[in-house]
This record gives sequence, structure tokens and C-alpha cells, in this order.
Amino acid sequence: MKDINKIKLITVTGAVILSLGFSGCSMLANLVTRAPDLQANSESVKMYEKDSIDMMLIDVAGKTYAPYGIPGSTISNESLRECLGYVDDDKNTRIYSLSEDPYDNYLLIKNVNGFMDQPVIWRNFSTYGEDIFTPDYIESLEYEEWGSSGGYPEMKEFKIDVECDADDIRELMRDYKINGNDSGTGGVKNTDLSPFEKGEILNLGVPEYSLYEKFDMDEPFELEVVFVVTTTNGDTVEVDGGFEGTVKLGEGIQMTITGNAEEGYTIR
Repeated sequence: MKDINKIKLITVTGAVILSLGFSGCSMLANLVTRAPDLQANSESVKMYEKDSIDMMLIDVAGKTYAPYGIPGSTISNESLRECLGYVDDDKNTRIYSLSEDPYDNYLLIKNVNGFMDQPVIWRNFSTYGEDIFTPDYIESLEYEEWGSSGGYPEMKEFKIDVECDADDIRELMRDYKINGNDSGTGGVKNTDLSPFEKGEILNLGVPEYSLYEKFDMDEPFELEVVFVVTTTNGDTVEVDGGFEGTVKLGEGIQMTITGNAEEGYTIR
């Protein structure tokens, strides 16, 4: 079971989370019943038909999307990252990107005045025939036009599990390089900023989107990882040791961090 008191923060550098380039409305206050006003510079997105595909389509930021499914009951307001505009001339039918989908392969379209209207999930049609990362609240309606196109609910990663055998750690961060390129930073901490307990397992893996459009996600890659501790006093301390090796997504390593704020920290 996942620890709901733990926050995992990952910020990846370099073309990882793709901006869709639209300026629209702010976050939905309530997914079903309420939505904020559109901003003045929100843009219309035209819906159209194409002879070769028996579905309606929209184009957003250079990608073509077609209806795919519906959001399940687990979707929350926080899942709606950005309002990208509205469909045709209907400013109440709005398009949203999804927080859990860094690739922007899925969009949600919702008529904010239609209380009984079911929001619809649209999928990037260039992923036809592929199995792609799909947030677990997305339910396919199995349109025959999508054929065998599927998805997996957990993003692939090179898993780094770190057992805490140290004192005074409030946050554990890691910076990493992939094939010699700075590729990401991030860490893990408790929501109440309490120190980690000995025996806790901290996940600091490298997710697949760190390789997206930069390296082949199915091939081995060179990984270098360094770790930094924030102590309970707020001091930042670089950890002695780290990781360097050739790895693949789906593999993993277990490490242990030892030490304390006075004597320093070591990870092996």
C-alpha cells in the first residue's frame, strides 16, 4: 500500500513535460458542476471529419486527437492541469490537459454547463496501435477505430529503492544524468516534514518520461545519480556515494543510506 503521507517531487529538465501552447481558463472548481470563466485570450479549436477515419478529430498544438474513452470515478479536480480552449464556437465545451499525463497523449473535453453530460477522453491519434502510458482513471470505450491500441497504468521506470538507516533526514533528493546529459532532479519527503524513520523504503526512481524524445526507451542507457539530504535543521548535505551504471527501464536497484547530520551521510 502506498504511503499517503509521502510526497514525491520530480522536476525533469529538457522537453519532458510538453506545453500545449494554449492560454485558457483556470482549474475547474468542481469537475461536474462548476467551472471558471474563460480568459479573454482562450482560443477556439475546430472539430472536423476526415474521410480516412470514421471519427471526429481536433488538432491541438500539432497533435491530432480522436475520441477514446471516459474518465473513471477516481479522477479529481487536480487531474485537470490546464484549460486549453474551447470547441468550435461553444465556449462552454472546454478542453483540458491532464496532470498525470506528461506526454499530453490524452485530453479531456467537458461541457461545463451540462450537469448530466459525461466528460470524454480524447487520445493522440499518432499513438494508434501502440501501448502507451495511460492514467489509471481513463476507461477505454473500445472504439473499433482504435484497433489494438492500449495502455499501461504505471509509468515505466528504473527503480531506485533507498532504505533509510540514518538519522535527521527530512528530505532526500537525487540529481541524475542519462547518457551524460543532465536529465532530472527531484526527491521525497513527508507532508508534515517529519524525519524519515529507520527502515523506511524511499522510492527515487528514474521515470520513462526522462528519456522521452531523447533516447530509445527500450534500450539500455548510462545512468549517473548523486544524492543530497536536507536535515531536520534545514541544512543541505551532499551524500557520499551514489550510483553509476548501464541500466534499462523495468530494472532496479536497492540502496541503503546511513549517517546523521553531525557525521554526514553515505549511500551504498
